[in-house]
Amino acid sequence: MARAITENTENTLFYGDNFDILREYFIDECVLGPWGILKRELYEMLMARMTLTKVSCMPARKREIIKKVVQEEYFMATFVEVQTQHPHPDSLLAKVVSGTPLLNNKDQGLIAEVPSQRWNRETFSWSPVIAKMACIDNGNEALKGVMPIANAPYLARLRVPTAYTPAKKLRGGDGRITWRVNGSEDFWMGDDALETKKAESLPVGFSPERFPDHRFQRFIAAFQVELLVRAGHGKRDASGKLMEGGQGEFNIFLSIGLPPEEVDRNGATPEAREALKYIFNKPFEVVRVDEQGQETTWHLCFVEFVPYGQTFGSFCAWYYTLEGTPIATNIDRHITLDIGGGQFHICEVEIVPRSGESRPKLRMSAEQIGEGTILIARGVSEAIRQQYRTIQLSDAEAQHVLLNRMISVGGRRQPVNDIVSQVIASRADNLNSLIVKYLQYGQSFLMFTGGGSVLLHDTLLHLVNTHRKADSFYFVPPEIAPFLNAIGGLVLAQASAQRAISRREAQQAILRREAQQAISHHDTQQAAAAAGER
Repeated sequence: MARAITENTENTLFYGDNFDILREYFIDECVLGPWGILKRELYEMLMARMTLTKVSCMPARKREIIKKVVQEEYFMATFVEVQTQHPHPDSLLAKVVSGTPLLNNKDQGLIAEVPSQRWNRETFSWSPVIAKMACIDNGNEALKGVMPIANAPYLARLRVPTAYTPAKKLRGGDGRITWRVNGSEDFWMGDDALETKKAESLPVGFSPERFPDHRFQRFIAAFQVELLVRAGHGKRDASGKLMEGGQGEFNIFLSIGLPPEEVDRNGATPEAREALKYIFNKPFEVVRVDEQGQETTWHLCFVEFVPYGQTFGSFCAWYYTLEGTPIATNIDRHITLDIGGGQFHICEVEIVPRSGESRPKLRMSAEQIGEGTILIARGVSEAIRQQYRTIQLSDAEAQHVLLNRMISVGGRRQPVNDIVSQVIASRADNLNSLIVKYLQYGQSFLMFTGGGSVLLHDTLLHLVNTHRKADSFYFVPPEIAPFLNAIGGLVLAQASAQRAISRREAQQAILRREAQQAISHHDTQQAAAAAGER
């Protein structure tokens, strides 16, 4: 077989005789353009893994060609050259992207349980408890959560669109996961709610607008239970399957991502703290009925919050190792562009070395600079309504259509690729105009994340390539981008968890010392009494 790849220019590779086969494989990943040009900047760490996975499903001749191309020395050299400089291999982000076990240099995983306190409503006092560590990125378009998997050094991840609808009694066919919280109505949430075409959008905005809503309180409690299920908690049989009935009590030590405007150097703002009180130390009885009708009951309580600015979480995943130490980097100005569903935030961090100290100073500022993909989703909703006058989409449904490009017309699934593409082309200019000034500011390193960075990847990449060199920006891989704020938030909470553990250990040391002193004093008294008797 003739050599498949020849170097054309400094930044491109061209696939020769076997281009058609490679295009068939790669085109869905938006790597190859229609002319067979493969930009080096388009490589993601995901690609190298997916290549060897997906070829196994292809005919033998194609499999041989692709394996040979993937294993070409300079193909892998290009991949390494582009990607190893960011993220740093010791960072939490790099470990999550590569799928390696999350173990530090002492072979220890992330903290999964934290000593905490829970308010006892019967005795009106605080009771010591052990809480499970979790993190929820409280996004407007979807909740994203992560928590350590039980007995495994990995993270469970969960994303649920913020859509809600009362459940109906299903009398046949396949079931849906159905929820009931504190005796509420039965309801469906997320994709299950969107599939009904009658989904209600939950409140969008800041915490004081969201947490008072009873549906949202039920939603976040059900979300946390589903995250516990994903992480392997609950009562399981020998095969690991969840068993029916009561699952026990779960106290949650929650790192919670809030809009940057609701967090300052002292933690959550007073308004955000008041909003969080709606779920703080509130008992939740969550009933979960799975698709097969199996019912489980979970008792849940959020006993402690560690609020953080959402976009700052992404930076922390890029900057910190599992031990919580900074990576070694010569980058001194890092800007995260987080294109979310409801809002578009930037987080700018100055990394200032300190003479004689290993840890640099960090100065962080963050703000909302525009709307997120909701701007495009509403455009899609409007365009669909103009073409199909009887179809009206909620914001949650419009975001769903934006992602999967399908609607139901007359009871039939129908693609709307052209409508979505046209709206993205017309309305993405607004987001691009917000980004250009950061591209033109050449003294910063840019990191793109959030669901919008995945949705608009091609458009953004073309824009970035016209202004920046490959080593001055990074696109978080699409399978990680929606969760990066939550992953970083979990790192931030590790410090609070470690302080709580240290406090408990110090208290236990004092108690042990006092007990030993009491025993010693008692032994001394007994010895003195025995001597007196003699």
